[in-house]
Amino acid sequence: MPLGMSDNLFQRITSALLLLPPVLGAIYFGGWYFAALLMLGGALMVLEWCGLTGMRALPAQAVSAALIVGGVVVLMLWPAVPVGLLLLLLVGIAIVGALLVRTGVQSGWWLTGVAYVALPIASLWWIRGVDGMLLFWVFLVVWATDVGGYFAGKGIGGPKLAPRISPKKTWAGLFGGMALSMLVSLVLHYGFDVGATAWSLALWSGLLAIWAQVGDLVESGVKRHFGVKDSGGLIPGHGGLLDRVDGLVFAAPAVVAILLGRDNIGLIL
Repeated sequence: MPLGMSDNLFQRITSALLLLPPVLGAIYFGGWYFAALLMLGGALMVLEWCGLTGMRALPAQAVSAALIVGGVVVLMLWPAVPVGLLLLLLVGIAIVGALLVRTGVQSGWWLTGVAYVALPIASLWWIRGVDGMLLFWVFLVVWATDVGGYFAGKGIGGPKLAPRISPKKTWAGLFGGMALSMLVSLVLHYGFDVGATAWSLALWSGLLAIWAQVGDLVESGVKRHFGVKDSGGLIPGHGGLLDRVDGLVFAAPAVVAILLGRDNIGLIL
């Protein structure tokens, strides 16, 4: 391990270097390569959700994984699927699941989890079909939010962002994540011509960083509810896959909404 680097940070960097090439490669090549990434990632995410929320029965896990994998296949074979209606349907399922949870129905967690995973999966597939570079932007903004938040939070510290939910997160971390995500967006705009204008892409990047942080806090709240530290142990230094993509879960559907707004009401991206 390099001198002066903590075990956790070393594990984080090593895991990121190992995961980045296959993820970016799948995004670049698209098609079945990207579909395979979504199927594998979605299945692992929903299995982690089942374990996290106490649904350890094999039928629930198998059905959950099959629904996610089958959903990706449907998206592959039916490219004209109306994404807006699909996302509204999934949001509706999540709301129904949350209401069932509030009334003490355990299966509500299962329903919420399937929608929680399917929403970003469908969103990422649709964004890739619209513009592959925008999908790179989504991933890089979320990663930059995590990296900027980690180093700003560690280096600056200060007031806590949401101490009852996630005691380690700070306002400095939030602003650090926003700053790095906006910087990344400027590099993408001037280097690869992503986005209509530099200022609009930077603005959306900052807002997405905030929304990704909300996603992180939501998952932290679920874990705290069940008394679990990590959603799993798949990725050294990060915990489970859900721990790694909690910001992406919220950011991807938000980008779909932005793109639909761009096409229908003239939003600038």
